[in-house]
Amino acid sequence: MAPTPPYLTRWVLHPEADAHVRSAAAVARFALTSPDLTDKHRSRLLNDAIWYRTEAASKIKLRFRSAGVLTLAASRPTKWRSQLRHDHVDTRASLIKQMTERPEDVEAILRGAVSCLVTVSEHDAVSLLDAATAGWDRYLLAKVDVYDFSADPPRPFIINGRYAGPPSASGTA
Repeated sequence: MAPTPPYLTRWVLHPEADAHVRSAAAVARFALTSPDLTDKHRSRLLNDAIWYRTEAASKIKLRFRSAGVLTLAASRPTKWRSQLRHDHVDTRASLIKQMTERPEDVEAILRGAVSCLVTVSEHDAVSLLDAATAGWDRYLLAKVDVYDFSADPPRPFIINGRYAGPPSASGTA
């Protein structure tokens, strides 16, 4: 029997998840408060803080994954990594804007940053809505079905452009 590809394994909250958030928040706070940083470096560090938060435990084994990811499993591609994207539910630009406007809430903003593993074509569809739509609404409008991998088997979260139910209370990463 072939091993389960990592993009299909159950998500579990990383034991150091809180430390990852605090560390990313420390980077963001430094970026927002250091008078010696150029705007370019400040933006880069804020962007990096978001990545530190959303991929600290894994870039692939995310809690939320699309139906396209499930479909990909049927074909068992050898170069599956090139067919997947780590998508930020709230865009990085919107998260940076929130942190810049509310620096006192940096840790809460980063704690709320969620990613979803999608296929390249789903990423393209969701990305078209970046400027006009925010958060999970992009997935709803693009009709990208999403599953919550904190359960076994994964539970539907968004199906046919509608919420199928709330995510479980086992974490938000």
